[in-house]
Amino acid sequence: MSTHDESTPGWERWANAGTTEERRRLLLVERAYDAYTIAHLERTGVAEGWRCLEVGAGAGSIAAWLARRAGAANVVATELYPQYLTSVAELGVRVVRHDVTRDPPVGADFDLIHARLLLEHLRSRDEVVARLSSWLAPGGWLVLEDVAFVPEIAVRPALRRLEEKWLELAAGTVGSDLTWARTFPLPLERAGLTETAAEISSPVLRGGSAAAIAFEASVRVGVPALLAAGAITSEELDEVYAMCADPAVVDWSYQVLVAWGRRPAGG
Repeated sequence: MSTHDESTPGWERWANAGTTEERRRLLLVERAYDAYTIAHLERTGVAEGWRCLEVGAGAGSIAAWLARRAGAANVVATELYPQYLTSVAELGVRVVRHDVTRDPPVGADFDLIHARLLLEHLRSRDEVVARLSSWLAPGGWLVLEDVAFVPEIAVRPALRRLEEKWLELAAGTVGSDLTWARTFPLPLERAGLTETAAEISSPVLRGGSAAAIAFEASVRVGVPALLAAGAITSEELDEVYAMCADPAVVDWSYQVLVAWGRRPAGG
């Protein structure tokens, strides 16, 4: 298990970053959401020669896709735990261990910057949006994807309780805000970006699906803290796990939202 001090940002202190379990979770996220992410990135027009930054690159699938689309030499992938990015580095992508909240920029004048399921876990998320926006070239695009819980529409009481308690515990423990994305695209507009828009970008959370399996893996990250706090019972967790495996269960309370915006061509 990795150890983290208080300087380590949000989720990384809570998750077992750097472990086999965390790599499995990241691969499940890729399986569930890559098709959606790629569609959003294609909408920007990303092409050969674009300078691209993948922030919080995880296990590297989107950085690898950008390398194929824009050229590996034009792509930078950052991570606090970049050991999962060896294959991406072998493609020619520049891989950097980097804390987006405080480390110096890894470059400037990017045509495309993307981050997925990252900013909701950073206490300084709005400041990070401003930082990322300042690293764009005039006319460059910022694309953000973040989770939002909507517990009030959860399909089962156990799931609603889990989400309500997870919202509280994540906020108090690591500073996550799992409702922040519901304000999209306002954070991008406050950072000075234009041509902004936002939409829900989620497959339905249906039991047995890639999205449900990825959700369960993420839930398990917080289980020790949830149980220790008495926020949920083992029986309720078992019910949630059973839901994640049951194709008869369909739920929309766990959503990924996407927002995009462009730095004005004149600034």
